[in-house]
Amino acid sequence: MKEERYTSGTFCLSIDCAHHKPLEQFSDDEYLEKKALFCKDCYAWKFYLWLKDKNWKVVRTIPEMSIQEIAAHLRGIDPSVAKDLDIDEILSL
Repeated sequence: MKEERYTSGTFCLSIDCAHHKPLEQFSDDEYLEKKALFCKDCYAWKFYLWLKDKNWKVVRTIPEMSIQEIAAHLRGIDPSVAKDLDIDEILSL
């Protein structure tokens, strides 16, 4: 899975945040300085800063897959064809 980096303002644009419009004209460090002023009471911004301070990442999960489906993907087999096979049969193909 390709890692996607967070783009500043993504959440703000999604929720139509009133503070984001004046911030669009800034970039990089200046953006972050102004954002800290405008959004100091925003819980989403506080959470972002907390994650950054703790060196944590938010990871997107994928849907649960059966062992047979994972094995089929590993072998390049269509999972719908391999669903009735056991793992050994899939891996021996």
